[in-house]
Amino acid sequence: MKLRGVRATSLVSPRWRLVWIAFLASSWVACGSDKTSLSPDGAALPDGASPPPSVGTHAIVFQRLNGGLSTLSTPALATTATGSTLVVSVGRGDFSAFAAPTDNKANTYQQLGVAHTYTRYPSSGTAVYAVANGAGGPGHVISATTPPSDEITLAAVEVKGTRVADFQWSEVLMDRPITSEQVTTTGPATLVAFWWGDAGVNNDKTAVPNNGFTVIDSVLSSGELVQSAVAVKAVSAAGTYDVTWTATPVQGAQLWLVAIE
Repeated sequence: MKLRGVRATSLVSPRWRLVWIAFLASSWVACGSDKTSLSPDGAALPDGASPPPSVGTHAIVFQRLNGGLSTLSTPALATTATGSTLVVSVGRGDFSAFAAPTDNKANTYQQLGVAHTYTRYPSSGTAVYAVANGAGGPGHVISATTPPSDEITLAAVEVKGTRVADFQWSEVLMDRPITSEQVTTTGPATLVAFWWGDAGVNNDKTAVPNNGFTVIDSVLSSGELVQSAVAVKAVSAAGTYDVTWTATPVQGAQLWLVAIE
């Protein structure tokens, strides 16, 4: 993982710089706010785009294989007290370890559909959970338990809406580009798209959506981790919507698309 933006001061010895960088490489937080989109190393995403006003705070966190954590948690988020829906997607290496996320606001997360294994990696998979019109506020932390040896990525998005209008899952194998299933809305809505690529561990990746979606968080570094990208879009009218992703290297992916009204 490239740790751009991390600068050691003259007060830290070269030996301890190496220890600190090794610690950061085992698990890393890439989080966003309602103002800035961040990449896995904390740098602003290249397009510099901002999410629509209907998207509140958001974050993505991950642990590499054998990272040692038993609980993976977001940073403290400043969600709104009421009137928002929280959407959380999790990808993990150990499919048997899936369980609903929890938070420190006493919300109960409901699974959308079922968890799905990767065709290429049948012991691994992804899932999506949501809490509609949930409780929020400052210091909001969302967590998932995990075996300490597992690789896991958790992406959370707050949307200013009170219900999940529709959601769809699909998997497309080794195509360029790949398109999600369609979701249907009954009026204005915010769409949240999760891309979970199935490429191997070598090299950094890219994942770019079309149709006016904006990437707000991603984990696309090389290594033994679960790669993911999260994109959002506001729509102003009832209709059916999808998103097409173009990735490098060319690869398959699991795609989730969730509509919040």
